[in-house]
Amino acid sequence: MSIGGVRKPKLKRGFKTRQEALKDMRATLAQSDAGTLADPGRVTVGEWLDTWLAGLRISPGTRQTYAQMIRVTLKPRVGDVKLAKLSSTRLNALYRELEESGSTRGKPLAPRSVRLAAAVMSMALRAAVEAEPPLLAKNPAAKATPPRLNEELAATPQAWSSEQLDAFLTWAAEHDQEHVALWYVAATTGMRRGELLALDWRDVNGDVISVYRNARPGPGGKPVLGPTKTRKSRTVDLDEETVAVLKAWRAQRGGLHLGLVQQGAPVFGDENGQRLTPKNVSAAFDRAVARCRKALGEDALPRLSLHGLRHTMVTIWLTAGVPVKVVAERTGHTVATMLSTYAHVIPGSQAAAAKQVAALRRQSTPTGDETAADRPNLRVLKGKNPGQSA
Repeated sequence: MSIGGVRKPKLKRGFKTRQEALKDMRATLAQSDAGTLADPGRVTVGEWLDTWLAGLRISPGTRQTYAQMIRVTLKPRVGDVKLAKLSSTRLNALYRELEESGSTRGKPLAPRSVRLAAAVMSMALRAAVEAEPPLLAKNPAAKATPPRLNEELAATPQAWSSEQLDAFLTWAAEHDQEHVALWYVAATTGMRRGELLALDWRDVNGDVISVYRNARPGPGGKPVLGPTKTRKSRTVDLDEETVAVLKAWRAQRGGLHLGLVQQGAPVFGDENGQRLTPKNVSAAFDRAVARCRKALGEDALPRLSLHGLRHTMVTIWLTAGVPVKVVAERTGHTVATMLSTYAHVIPGSQAAAAKQVAALRRQSTPTGDETAADRPNLRVLKGKNPGQSA
């Protein structure tokens, strides 16, 4: 092996024949001469993960997610392993361990989280292969097998029914007054968590909210303001009840301090006027749902994440027959995303199409006095017969 232009002996055993050993030696020398021979040296997996993360060009929120996964999940388990010694077998053992006891409390880690850990590891190891000079000759994650997701469950957004949503908001109005306005606006507007936390009072104009910013987790979990997820602004119309909830919330905030209701103050902030952090808000919602389930009965209210309120509202709108394009504009989705994600709740799509075709066929059925020339032709629905020249 060549390090700094000086040949360094490299010991490798396990060859069955002398010819096999000579062939491997010639390949190794060629790699060394070309500068492509991997030499991880004393670099550990933990050291490389830190180096790799520091060089990534990613959003603050994504960086925080990766950093937490590396710090809490990966480094405690494989951080001390030499990069050169990491194998697909060791990675598979890691994934199985995470599935069995990967959470901070020693409980199983969700398959989605295990797959995120595997994705982070795979990206970092691929970067080690592509580094100059390379730290690895090949990516051991390529042959590892992280757990599969239940495709049907993963593709179907989890949501409450309108009755379950009403039960939760009714409970929160009495038992979670600190957050009920946030839960209510989240549910009735379908806005994303970060969009809600980025709202200032100047963004609320009567019965319309202007959405043009998003609060993402930054260093230390503190919110960092940036553009929306789609980098597009939009307006969201409010119903009378939501307007009343926001007016009551503003009056309550103003009763604490007039500075909390100034135009530049966050709509959803703490008692000091500081913007709430995304992580703390999600944790508060989880606690509220747990308390509500305990009060109403676990069968009456399934578990749901804060983002699930958005899915709930979209599901309710679509089930009620609100046009897909309107829901897409309101939530900041694309129509294509709406159709692919919520096709299972768009009512009567195929049934309506079948009825339309049946109606056309009935129109084309001849009565006693009709001739073939009098009947509508299903082949000219686009203005011309098949084969007719343009």
